[in-house]
Amino acid sequence: MKGLSSYFFYLPYGACLAFLLLSCNRENSIEWERPADRGELKIVFQHVVKDAPLSFGDEYLNDWGERYNVHSFKYYIHDIQLISAEGDAVSVSSDYFLVDEGLPASKQLELSAPEGLYNAIVYTIGVDSARNVSGAQTGALDPTLGMFWTWNTGYVMAKLEGHSPASPGVNQEFSYHVGGFKWPYITIKQVMLLPPDTQAFEVSKKKLSTLNIRADVNAWFSYHIPIRIAENPASHAPGELAKKLADNYEGMFSVSSIKTE
Repeated sequence: MKGLSSYFFYLPYGACLAFLLLSCNRENSIEWERPADRGELKIVFQHVVKDAPLSFGDEYLNDWGERYNVHSFKYYIHDIQLISAEGDAVSVSSDYFLVDEGLPASKQLELSAPEGLYNAIVYTIGVDSARNVSGAQTGALDPTLGMFWTWNTGYVMAKLEGHSPASPGVNQEFSYHVGGFKWPYITIKQVMLLPPDTQAFEVSKKKLSTLNIRADVNAWFSYHIPIRIAENPASHAPGELAKKLADNYEGMFSVSSIKTE
């Protein structure tokens, strides 16, 4: 009701009372206080290696000719926004989600967003600096989920583990636990994804809109910076290698398709 106090200052008491009674008797709330209509929005993460679906135990080939398989792949996302046709950032969810290939249900997020046309989706990969130093937490940030180091080093933003004949590690394992929220080794990343053919998509309370987002594991090894398993089989602390891995997996996402039904 901001702005109404100026009217009360100039109106006599009786007129003010009549105005208040009239306002209270309205069947509907006044226009500027009504929340925006929202529609259903579903985000589905599809994990792949190049064009092949990711399947634990299957063998793949990175861009350096190294064979590998995967047995763990997970990452945090939060602060999901949509970019409107007018260029405004519209918040969809500030919650944290742990997307885990081993838990199929975690790859489907059922949300809601204000109705409208949108040109892009934006979200953050990882856990922001404030949450890294906020003490014991619950839900997706529960330390028992295996994505937390210590109060000094914070959360693992993303994790990729597997085996490769190229790895000099024990049992030919490679293990990338990427974290770091302090300069100069910050691994928190924000991505903006455009729909195919950069066409606007609609969110409506009359329809369900589904964004299918691909995450290509192969990008961890080569999107920006060459990372060979033979030379770098493990990353378990904040540092230069973790930052390079984050620079790579920042580019693993793309919107493969949008469905409205």
